[in-house]
Amino acid sequence: MVITTIASVVVFLMLIFIHELGHFLVAIKSGIKVNEFSIGMGPKIYQTTKKDIKYSLRIFPIGGYVAIEGEDENSNDPKAFNNAKPIKRLAVIVAGVIMNFILGFLIMFFISSVGQPGIVGFSENSVAEKSGIKVEDKILEINGNQIKYTSDISKYISSSKEKEVDILIKRNDEELSYKIIPEKNEKGEYLIGIEVGSIFSLENFSITRGFVKGFENFKYASTILFKSFIQLFTGKIPLSELSGPVMVVKTIGTFAQQGILQLLNFVALMSINLGIFNILPFPALDGGRAVLIIIEMITGKKLPEEKEGMLNYVGFIFLIGLMIVVFFKDIISLL
Repeated sequence: MVITTIASVVVFLMLIFIHELGHFLVAIKSGIKVNEFSIGMGPKIYQTTKKDIKYSLRIFPIGGYVAIEGEDENSNDPKAFNNAKPIKRLAVIVAGVIMNFILGFLIMFFISSVGQPGIVGFSENSVAEKSGIKVEDKILEINGNQIKYTSDISKYISSSKEKEVDILIKRNDEELSYKIIPEKNEKGEYLIGIEVGSIFSLENFSITRGFVKGFENFKYASTILFKSFIQLFTGKIPLSELSGPVMVVKTIGTFAQQGILQLLNFVALMSINLGIFNILPFPALDGGRAVLIIIEMITGKKLPEEKEGMLNYVGFIFLIGLMIVVFFKDIISLL
């Protein structure tokens, strides 16, 4: 429980901080006035002021914000957001999303650079566990095929079907060989009951593999997550499939117990997920505000403040309602 709590707080703060840092840095670089940079919501735990900017840490690590002069209301300050050129406002709006994507890629690059495919857990009644294989064993070969990526493991095991699989693993400095016969599950898949992931291994360090595989993983994750959002809004994925903060915390705890690389991989997915969600062209999200600025750049006309405010208000109410529904769904599923 303690590990889950600490890991959850760190993960949420990291994702919030990197997103808001994007808005903050681009606003400062663009000459737009920033009044406050806050991490967390609710009552202040700590606050300091430097160069007329307040830096706050608040009690609930479930949000954060950058208070920019003239972002939500018109201001006469020449450095206000509403008085800045459209291209500068657009840059500020999309900067948080870009930072989320950058964080996701950098984490995947790191994992791919130092990680080696291995065992992070077992399913119930695992034949692999019964054979003597242990958590944190690194998988070197399967049936003589060198294992470079985690995806290679399931590929070579499933292709063996019910034939005996020869697995070469490395445990500490010792290489061991195991012969295991896969079992067929209800879906017709041939498995040996292992949960695979990346095991930290400096001796397996490769910058080239980090860039290549890191980019492949980033592209794959981004595509899957984007398609999932589209299917959610088109009704192809039911609302019941959504997970809220409660289930996210539970998942963070699970990955934290499997090792730092598994937790980091989940953080990368969360960061990409947050970036895609925020860039969706929906009112109250960064994507919705970006669309209005792009329309302004094309037409030369800015949407009246009261209409933009109403759009964002309706979008905000919808999102809050969705969050409440998902939150209670998570609670009920745990009972």
